[in-house]
Amino acid sequence: MDNQVISWLLEESEPSVRCRTLTELLDYPADSAEVVAAKAAVSKCKNVERIFARRDGRGVFPAKPEYFGNWTTFIYLGALAELGVTGDDPRVWPVVDWILTPGDDADKHEYFMQKELAQYAYILDDANLGSCRQGGFLATLVRLGYLDDPRVRRLVDVYIGKGRWDGGYLCKWKKSRHAGQEPKSCYSATLPALWLYAALPASYRSGEKYEALIEYFTGRDMLFSKLEPGKRIGWDGLAFNAGPSDILKIAYSMGKLGLGNIPQMKSVWDILDAKPTVGGKYILERAETKKAILMDKQGEPSKWITLYVLLARKYRDG
Repeated sequence: MDNQVISWLLEESEPSVRCRTLTELLDYPADSAEVVAAKAAVSKCKNVERIFARRDGRGVFPAKPEYFGNWTTFIYLGALAELGVTGDDPRVWPVVDWILTPGDDADKHEYFMQKELAQYAYILDDANLGSCRQGGFLATLVRLGYLDDPRVRRLVDVYIGKGRWDGGYLCKWKKSRHAGQEPKSCYSATLPALWLYAALPASYRSGEKYEALIEYFTGRDMLFSKLEPGKRIGWDGLAFNAGPSDILKIAYSMGKLGLGNIPQMKSVWDILDAKPTVGGKYILERAETKKAILMDKQGEPSKWITLYVLLARKYRDG
């Protein structure tokens, strides 16, 4: 690794990147003085404070259009997990408890209504597990340290069990374009399942559902259509909002799962290796209009993008 790039990632101006660089990239022990100081800085850094400042009087995030509408809570918790916040922070507790407590009050209707169908569907009920937002949110809960919560462990088990005949996942309301045929799984709904497995302990990385999920991606060289070889359906751009973009999620997740070096990953690495850098620093290729974390400018080097590429390569190379 380039020492100048590492020094850049370790700058104290971005405590979350510094903390994750120390712990994930450089493997500093959790009780080292550097990590303890970095974690303390994370809890009060400007990005974390900015997100928590948007809570209402109940301690949860209102579903305002200027935030992320009825997905605000899920996206902000995902952003906090990326920033290095964990369930040890008491500011997280009322948000997670509110979501994990089923209910049909007006507030939950506002958050969990499937508006295109004009029907209420509690996003974490057993029947409705399987869509892209749900898989991503379960990964967030695991990353926040909630896997030991019986409610979360049950939801993870139920979600894994929703893996379909083709190895993927699908929103329950999606229909096949061909009458009488069961619809194929959705790539966008399946990628969060890979992200979830990368966050789960190694004990989850076995069994029919896991193997079928890996085959779902390896059978298409990770980013491409099975029906139209060469047609890319996973986005290959470098972007980051409340989490990394498609190609970064794939590279990082497959590395974490010990599969970063398999032949089917060649196209992913070829794409990443061809990305331009500035002195080894990777460039933000697309800026989000509603920023949850990233304050970087499009077209300029990004610490978050660079960190994820380096982490993916680290896990790939063992």
